[in-house]
Amino acid sequence: MPSFTSNILTIIYNFLKFFLKKILPVTILLLLIINSLWFFLQKKEAIHIAFVGPLSGENAMLGQSMQKAIELYFEGINKKGGINKLPVILDVYDDQNNPAQAMRKAKEIVKSEAVAVIGHNCSYCSINGGKIYAKQKIPAITPVSTHLRVTQDNEWYFRTAFNDNLQGNFLANYAKNILQQEAVSIIQTNMAYGSYLGSVFEQTSMELGLKVNYKWLLSNDADVNRIVKELQTKSDAGLVFLATNATVGVKLVKAIRKARIKNLLIAPDSYEDKKFTEGFKDDFQERRNPGYYTNGIYVSTPFILDTANKYAQNFNSIYEESYQEQPLSSTFYALDAAIVIVEALKQIKENQSLKITRSKIRETIANKFNSFEEAVAGSTGLNYFDEHGNALKSLSMGIYKGNHLISAFTQLQIVPDYFDMTDEHILLIDDKRMYKTNVVYTGLQFDKISDFKPHFDGSKSTVSYLMEFSLWLRFQGDIKPQEINFLNAVEPIKLDKPVFEESVGKINYQLYKISGRFKESLHSPKKRVFSNQYSLGINFHHRSLDRNKLIYVTDILGMEVTSEKAILEKIKEIQSKTSFFKNWPIQELNFFQGIIKKKILGNPKYMDQINTVEYSTFNTEIAIGNNAYAYHAIIPNKFTFIFFITSAIVTIMLVFLSYEKLDEHGHYLKYLWFIQFIFAFLWLISAEVLVGKLLLGASNQYKTIVITNFNILWWLVSALFITIAVERFVWIPLEKNTERKIPNLVRFLTSFVIYLLACFGIIGFIFEQQFTSLLATGGVVTILLGVMVQIDLSNIFAGIALSLEDSFHIGNWIKIADYDDGKVVDMNWRVTKIKTRSGYILSIPNNIVSTSNIHNFSHPDKRYWLKYIVHVHAKYNPKKVEQVLIESIFAVEQDIVKSIKPIIWLDELVVQEVDAWTASYIVFFQTEDYEHKLRVLKNVWQSIWTHLTDAGMMKFKIVSMSHDDKVLTDLENMVVS
Repeated sequence: MPSFTSNILTIIYNFLKFFLKKILPVTILLLLIINSLWFFLQKKEAIHIAFVGPLSGENAMLGQSMQKAIELYFEGINKKGGINKLPVILDVYDDQNNPAQAMRKAKEIVKSEAVAVIGHNCSYCSINGGKIYAKQKIPAITPVSTHLRVTQDNEWYFRTAFNDNLQGNFLANYAKNILQQEAVSIIQTNMAYGSYLGSVFEQTSMELGLKVNYKWLLSNDADVNRIVKELQTKSDAGLVFLATNATVGVKLVKAIRKARIKNLLIAPDSYEDKKFTEGFKDDFQERRNPGYYTNGIYVSTPFILDTANKYAQNFNSIYEESYQEQPLSSTFYALDAAIVIVEALKQIKENQSLKITRSKIRETIANKFNSFEEAVAGSTGLNYFDEHGNALKSLSMGIYKGNHLISAFTQLQIVPDYFDMTDEHILLIDDKRMYKTNVVYTGLQFDKISDFKPHFDGSKSTVSYLMEFSLWLRFQGDIKPQEINFLNAVEPIKLDKPVFEESVGKINYQLYKISGRFKESLHSPKKRVFSNQYSLGINFHHRSLDRNKLIYVTDILGMEVTSEKAILEKIKEIQSKTSFFKNWPIQELNFFQGIIKKKILGNPKYMDQINTVEYSTFNTEIAIGNNAYAYHAIIPNKFTFIFFITSAIVTIMLVFLSYEKLDEHGHYLKYLWFIQFIFAFLWLISAEVLVGKLLLGASNQYKTIVITNFNILWWLVSALFITIAVERFVWIPLEKNTERKIPNLVRFLTSFVIYLLACFGIIGFIFEQQFTSLLATGGVVTILLGVMVQIDLSNIFAGIALSLEDSFHIGNWIKIADYDDGKVVDMNWRVTKIKTRSGYILSIPNNIVSTSNIHNFSHPDKRYWLKYIVHVHAKYNPKKVEQVLIESIFAVEQDIVKSIKPIIWLDELVVQEVDAWTASYIVFFQTEDYEHKLRVLKNVWQSIWTHLTDAGMMKFKIVSMSHDDKVLTDLENMVVS
């Protein structure tokens, strides 16, 4: 009994000694140093990108919206670690949409640290600024400058939007081929934008066979009434193209509507500007009947939210949440400009000088992002550029309804060149193939969500649910959009007869009531560490019509919302009436159209395409999350206390077993770690559940304290087990394999970093605090410590890396960088020792070895290729010379690989005298061992000399000899393969 008691006391003593010596000091040290680290992190280098646009003046709204979007995007990039571990900073410049101011700002930008430019926002500003960017060689991307001259003859300028030439062609083709017009008239301003668009529209219209009956030039406000009065009298005016900016457009449209002129109106992208719609908001007729002036106006636009992809919809939600306003449509093209620059920067693996970085960004955009296959995915679709820096993107056609711009029923989309031009749906517009695509407005109203069933099946967690909802489709033509395939339905759902349908003019409407079970997968939420999140939704596509023939878009007006907040409130109302749903709060709601690719599987209808066909998908996502800790379900409630006691006892026993039996049972430590890990976490989980039950009646303040302590404990215990894992899975095996002890400094610093990261996690995620105040005091000590040990550390870690990479072994013949070749005689954590052919020992620091080119002549075997350059008179038959040289190699008795035939190449013919030509032959042959290279060179030369002499060919001097490692390596690869 005394012996047993003594053993228990010894174990307790050892445990306390271990805790006080290792765990407690490390924790205290981490808390002291954490105070200073943040201060120095803030001083690291950054990547600067310039944005220049109108941040004040008449067009400030557009510039400010773009600035906000880009900053929001960069904020997300920086949260993920930046680019090449450097944060991205947006430098902002205000050019006020003034060409002279734009030039001044451009000169400031090229002198700054900016690696690229996003802007300007008007064509004249871009043209002026572009001259400076081209001269100083800095890449620039404009989101909205559409004039052809912006990127023409300027290899440093790109644009993510369309150009005016494409827009003018597009509008004329739409008028002729989609709106079926026979005659058009043009009202244009004398400014560059309106004048150029008007001329392109006129020329294209005439080429298409449209009659351009009238053309008016609008120079000032007085011209508006005059032109409208003349238009009233022209019954053959046909469709009217309004080639003006938004401000003039407000006055012109007001006058046309007040004159009760019924002609179709079509306008360029300037009419999607908020200035256009807000120009009517104070009018009595507009307030009484929203859309009184704008209804029915067709507008070409680069972007419409109802056809936007998932990325754009998500970004739109984040933007609205951050700034309490909707982004302008052009804002998404500024976002894509930022995305393109960031993706180009990611291609640059190392930090380069400013000049080189700017040049490489331009090269990447121009030479890599120049095809459909290498396109950069963005909010407005795929971004890739032609030889003039223009993004190859489709324009959309919108139509104003209720003062909102929504997609027209027919769109023209750019399609790849492999599509058959004989297809009647394809038009050639500005040398681009465009497909006539039908648009189906799609709306959903959720009626009931029930029978919510999470499923935990091995590594995959899913949820199924019953959903009842109303689905309506609004479309033109005989396209049968109701032939739907639900992608996430558990059982196939077929739409039968609609509960209601009608046709109003050319517009068809169908309403369906649908009920079925759907499924989705579990995914990690954005900001909650211990909660589950599901996306309940509906996803479908047409069974047979691909994306070129049909697109499903969100019916924003039909659902009576301009944002998703109203629908979200309706779903929350459903949630409040459903008991199972109450513990799963709704976090966000998204409607978006997407694309699904399917293999053609030999379908002759798609044989002209590559190997897949794309279908338009309509998607609804309701993100819900459960705030309860999901891992609590691991332990049944009635066994919680038993788990707590058992896991506590086993955990403590395993701790002492691992340290008391370390030397004797070291090979069991890996397996022991997993057992320790499982029981320690079971202990924590069961303790959390038990304490949670005890806290049911406690105050919120007390609950918060206890929950916070548990959260801290999770971080610290995780750090502890990671530290133990590094010891058992890395250091101990490494010591065993290399027979060298890992320096204690490396062990300490590794543990230090792990606990430091845990402290960062505690401060950032649990306390949600900034690190600045904590890191300020200990910074100097940390930096001094780092400077003192940085050289030794670099050599040590390089030595570890070399051991893991297994690049060479003791006994191998190697050549490192420009050092002499030699035989490896020793490897330790600091240096690699090589014995050269001269007999001396060369010690090379490991940090140099790990970053240098290493030629290993003993791997994968000891064989090695050598070469001679032999000069022979050109009069001798090359075949005879080759035969003599091969025989001379095989005649060498030792060190030559006889199983591989030497290779003879003719290098060049050289004139030595007027009547004397010399042929240079390169002789490649393989030797048995690089160690005997000098002996081989001697014996081979002697054999070549003898055979050439015997053959009567040794009349000219001289034979030169050398070896070229790169050529030999390439040759060896060729021969072996």
